[in-house]
Amino acid sequence: MTSPTGGRWIFSVDTTSGFSGVILGVNNGVAPVFPAPVAGKFNIEVFTNPTVAGLAGVPSPDAGFNSSIADANGTIGNDGLLTGTNLKLLNGDFLAVDSVTGSASQSGSKITLGIGKQTVVGAKFDTLVGGSGSQILSALLGNETVIGGTGNESIWGGASDYIVAGSGTNQQIVVTGTGTTVVAGSAGNAVIALSSQNTVTSLPGSSENVIIAAGTNNLIDLTGNTAATASAVIGNTGDTITGGSGTTNIEGAAGAMLIKVGAGGTTALSGSINTVAGNTVTGGAGNFNFNPGAVVGKGDLINLSGATGTATINAFSFGATRIASADTILATNNADSIFGGTGDRIGTGNGSVVGGAHQWTHADTVAGSTVGFGSNDSVASTTYNTVAGTATRGTVAGTSSAVVTVGGFNTTTDFLFYQGETAATNSAIVATSQATTVNGTASTIVTLPDGTVMTLVGVTQAQLQTALATNTLFKA
Repeated sequence: MTSPTGGRWIFSVDTTSGFSGVILGVNNGVAPVFPAPVAGKFNIEVFTNPTVAGLAGVPSPDAGFNSSIADANGTIGNDGLLTGTNLKLLNGDFLAVDSVTGSASQSGSKITLGIGKQTVVGAKFDTLVGGSGSQILSALLGNETVIGGTGNESIWGGASDYIVAGSGTNQQIVVTGTGTTVVAGSAGNAVIALSSQNTVTSLPGSSENVIIAAGTNNLIDLTGNTAATASAVIGNTGDTITGGSGTTNIEGAAGAMLIKVGAGGTTALSGSINTVAGNTVTGGAGNFNFNPGAVVGKGDLINLSGATGTATINAFSFGATRIASADTILATNNADSIFGGTGDRIGTGNGSVVGGAHQWTHADTVAGSTVGFGSNDSVASTTYNTVAGTATRGTVAGTSSAVVTVGGFNTTTDFLFYQGETAATNSAIVATSQATTVNGTASTIVTLPDGTVMTLVGVTQAQLQTALATNTLFKA
């Protein structure tokens, strides 16, 4: 007779449960159940007749049995192990292990947990499906599929697993191998700990709140996650992280990460403290908040060019601590507020028409601190009439429509920048500047070659001319 395919399952109970072991009684729908239940044991009736065991639910056990299993065409071998390709558990607190016997006929098996404190340990190519209650699903041998249930679960993954979180309020997922994918579930809460080279994605419309402790070189894409309360990612070097459409908080201290703002909601990032490699941020339709890391790092590149969300960026202080990381910030196409510190460069984006109201501030109060303000757009369409003292925005594609207010500009330390800087254009920008007043303070409006209009609050035309003459006003 050919050995049956599927898993080789063994069941056991904790001796503190009051049971001294497990008895599996096979009900094939024809012969009497064998063996019969034994007093003092945890007796499980196994329904193997496919017309019964194939039902969506699990038949209730007969008198004398504590629980039941649906296992179509399953058998109990001479080794006492239960074979089966699709097991469904009912109730009870027990352990089920798919033993690796080395049999050539052993193949992947699916087991669906029921109600209770059930623990399942799978073999390679198994599918483990959670139920309800406090449960543990172990796929540490790798190459397994795990589908979370509705209870509070601990899921352990190995290499090359595929894990979908359940909807329980307290789920813990730990991945120990590489090449495993974890999918955030439809609802509930999940804490996910990753090793290197793993992937995390999200079911479309997921409202699950996830906390992710990442390993190195992970791909974490929470697109589709709409959790109203904050999800969080503790990033690691080499990670690529995309925010969700709800609120996503990202710890970027490790540095060398690629951060993508979500398609909606708010993505919040703390900056790198890595002295070798900072993070790179790219924009999206969602909003973006930024604060620096706790200590000075190499600095981050925040490139929100073309992004349509709003941004609030503090690049100068961690609480009361001044942070002198040299960040490069390219503004969004929407409204933004950017507070710069020494070494920062703040400018409009590259390669797109940049609109919205921009408020940029040199917020570092330490004497001698330097911040640059300007444009990263290569378009040069502004016409300067130095005789009339006017500057006119051009109409060519890509001309900036940004209107920027710059506060705290210090003409002895700060500078302006634009692409393709020349001495002649520097002179034309200053010659065509316009005097204005902002809240009673004498100020100056300048127009950069790409069309960006900047109001330098508290800076007079005379101060600009002096800075131009001393070659401190512009830097490439």
